[in-house]
Amino acid sequence: MIFAIRADASIEIGSGHIIRCLSIADQLKAKGHQCFFISRNHDGNLVDFVTQRGYQTFILENDQENTELLLNTEYQKWLGVSEVYDAEQTLSLITAQYQKIDWVIVDHYGLSTKWETSLKKIAKHILVIDDLANREHDADIILDCGLINSEDDYNVLNKSQAKVLLGPKYALLRPEFTEFRQKINLNKIEESTQKLKLLINLGGVDKDNLTTQILEVFENTVLSYEIELTVIMGLNSPWKECVIDKTKQLNYPAQVLVNVSNMAELMISHDFAIGAAGSTAWERCCLGLPTIMICMAENQKMIAKGLHDLGATISLDQTEIKTKLSIVLQEIKPAQLRQMQRKSMQITEGLGVNLLINEILRKSL
Repeated sequence: MIFAIRADASIEIGSGHIIRCLSIADQLKAKGHQCFFISRNHDGNLVDFVTQRGYQTFILENDQENTELLLNTEYQKWLGVSEVYDAEQTLSLITAQYQKIDWVIVDHYGLSTKWETSLKKIAKHILVIDDLANREHDADIILDCGLINSEDDYNVLNKSQAKVLLGPKYALLRPEFTEFRQKINLNKIEESTQKLKLLINLGGVDKDNLTTQILEVFENTVLSYEIELTVIMGLNSPWKECVIDKTKQLNYPAQVLVNVSNMAELMISHDFAIGAAGSTAWERCCLGLPTIMICMAENQKMIAKGLHDLGATISLDQTEIKTKLSIVLQEIKPAQLRQMQRKSMQITEGLGVNLLINEILRKSL
């Protein structure tokens, strides 16, 4: 089968949508299917990265005039053009290569039923990845790996009868997370632990430089335990040099890693994390990595609240870094970390891509 994947990365959007779509594409490709990507030419795009991963990538240019008059919401501004224009561009690119394709996978908060209905002119099926449930769809499958929305929420928004896949068990993780889940030592954090290894990762971009704010908290916080820091920065982060300079000023051992390819291995080698409430939240849950979670955007609030309420994380808003993070770090205890580890591992096993592909194959019969 032929799959077109429509997703973007940018300084505003981040990289999570592309990364989770790559997880789907990799497993489809392994099963003999053909996948290609369609992405808009935003600042901070991952077109080169996707191409290096072996996928043909078509670039949508931002050449629509008077765009500001057409974009009413924050997510439409993320798109950069109107939905209708994006659909026209996308159809033009696909029809130049193919008469018909089997599936369009769309992972974009700025696209909805107008776009999806247009793409049905060339695609047999539409798969929508969403976690907002805030706009109408015209999909055959809707996947939402969040904790809040219900099947009814999507049924009333979708034009036709769709298969709705809900919950963190559908989190779209790479196979390495399932593999490393088997290697976790559930007893590595002992009551007498005097030294903890902390992993800091605020997503692929961290556009507001929250990582530096967090490191500044460590400059002014006295802890009752020894700590060793590993900071992971994304390829498109504009703050890499700033963060590297800041780690050199700390009294704690610290290293900065950029664009890592062994995230799962790094996660299981650390005792806890400070991380964003985006797609990496499910990676940390799968591997039982206790997390102080920083909510960095409106669309992350539901994930942050849900995981906090389940006892899997301690969630803070980004505005609370300077006022509350120090207190949380001072009060955290090994017993609390062990409990968070157990609860987070109950959230997802990391098999979402397999479950999704099984549903795609059923729908394709």
